[in-house]
Amino acid sequence: MNDHQKRNPRLRQTVIVAVCVLAVLLFLYLLLRDRPGSASDYLDDSAPYTFDSSASRTFRTVDSRLAVVSSSGLQLLDDNGKTVLHEIFTLSQPGISVGGERVCAYDIGGTTLCVADFKGNKTDIEPAGEIISADLSDSGYLAVCSDAAGYKGAVTVYDTSGKAVYVWYSGTGYLVRAAVSPDGKYLAALCLQDSGSVVHTFALTSADERGSAECADELFADLFWRGGKVCCVSQTRLAFFDDNAKLTAEYPFGDLYLYDYAAEGDGFVTLALSRYRSGSAEQLVTISASGNALGKCSTTGAVTSLSVNGKQVLVQYSDRLTLYNQQLDEIKSVEQNLLGVRRSVLLRRGAALLVSGSSAEVLAF
Repeated sequence: MNDHQKRNPRLRQTVIVAVCVLAVLLFLYLLLRDRPGSASDYLDDSAPYTFDSSASRTFRTVDSRLAVVSSSGLQLLDDNGKTVLHEIFTLSQPGISVGGERVCAYDIGGTTLCVADFKGNKTDIEPAGEIISADLSDSGYLAVCSDAAGYKGAVTVYDTSGKAVYVWYSGTGYLVRAAVSPDGKYLAALCLQDSGSVVHTFALTSADERGSAECADELFADLFWRGGKVCCVSQTRLAFFDDNAKLTAEYPFGDLYLYDYAAEGDGFVTLALSRYRSGSAEQLVTISASGNALGKCSTTGAVTSLSVNGKQVLVQYSDRLTLYNQQLDEIKSVEQNLLGVRRSVLLRRGAALLVSGSSAEVLAF
């Protein structure tokens, strides 16, 4: 080791943490994005379930309605597949969040962000800096993480009108994710620092921190609220914290590895776990906010898509679609030609959207 290396241990640690932050953001983006399809760039809003064929594209459902955010903008479709809002703008790395009846579209690493609903209303919001992540809560609050000069990130909370009502600056950890609780009372933020991950909690009525939890040598990739608890996801476990950042429950993956997950279930999280780091998922598990397994089953093929809506789980295998309840009892399995289908999205009404290229077709169960 030379003298320069001896004199700069903190610089080396900072570089390591910065690399870890980039790795987390990439990991999160790859897990949440829709896999690209190939199709014509032609878009006909008048035809049911047609949308932009951009390779960078992600979906979310609101009951039986569909929100699509792509590199060319935002599109909202009603429960008949008709476009009710189509806003065109450029997103280099599309991000999406759904809360209640509203949808947030944003540009990861950029400054474009808007919130819209299925009545055609849209509000543009100018973030404080380049966007790291955004989360729209069921209570209507939007938490936007962005860079901030002199700090390692800032989270700004906006109300339903788009007005900033709360700001927290991180001085000791790189800010990755933040979310407001469903009741609109608390804010949770996830940061990375030299020693690992740190979860912070705040009340929106006070500038003082309620609590923090340091998880040494663990890299959390996501944070969200489920069942009144803050849930954090790493490659080794799910961890649940209360609004004082106290660890209340966990679900370790043991000798399995995280392949995919879905946080959209009503009060539970769905995991797809693999026996090998680069292998396909071999086990499905649904986890309650108390850290208990509600259901567990083996997969029946290569998992290509995982979608959750309400209390049901839809798994797209290479040759079939299988619908499960939250205990992962099989409800129905349908053999289907899925050639060209990049993702199957579960709708609340008991149907699936088979998404391929610039369109989707409905398959009723």
